Amino acid sequence: MRAIGIILLAVFALLPACENYDLDMHDQVTFRTQEFPRFRRPVNSVPLHMGRVDYSNVDGVTLQSPYPMGEKEIATGKKLFEIYCMPCHGADGTTTGMPVADKMDPRPADITGEAVISLTEGEIFQRIVEGFGIMPAYKRDMTDEEAWGVTAYIMKHIQKRD
Repeated sequence: MRAIGIILLAVFALLPACENYDLDMHDQVTFRTQEFPRFRRPVNSVPLHMGRVDYSNVDGVTLQSPYPMGEKEIATGKKLFEIYCMPCHGADGTTTGMPVADKMDPRPADITGEAVISLTEGEIFQRIVEGFGIMPAYKRDMTDEEAWGVTAYIMKHIQKRD
């Protein structure tokens, strides 16, 4: 009788370890990496939290920073540039000697080149937030104010515009 009790105790102790004992983990909803949320806001609804502006349809030529860009904001922009931009564009913006840029085809844009210097601050901001060509969009990684700080840092310290 004692042996039966020990066997029953062992069976009940090991039963939760069985894979299909609890199906909750097997029946859960799964999402792929970087998959967009399933649910979209209803049309004409007002978000409760700070919503993001969609800059893809905005004219970047006329777009200007709504934030004052002092030295503190530009310093924050520099830190974010070092995190998000430097691996491809390099510290000086020319992409020379960057291992990541050397492996890309087409190469990332030279920020100090004429094609980028001719862009307005709004167009640079728009490319940071919405992405351009092979460059990914950083709208989920930075706030608008941070992206404007990166824009100000690029224009003032990389391109050396006044």
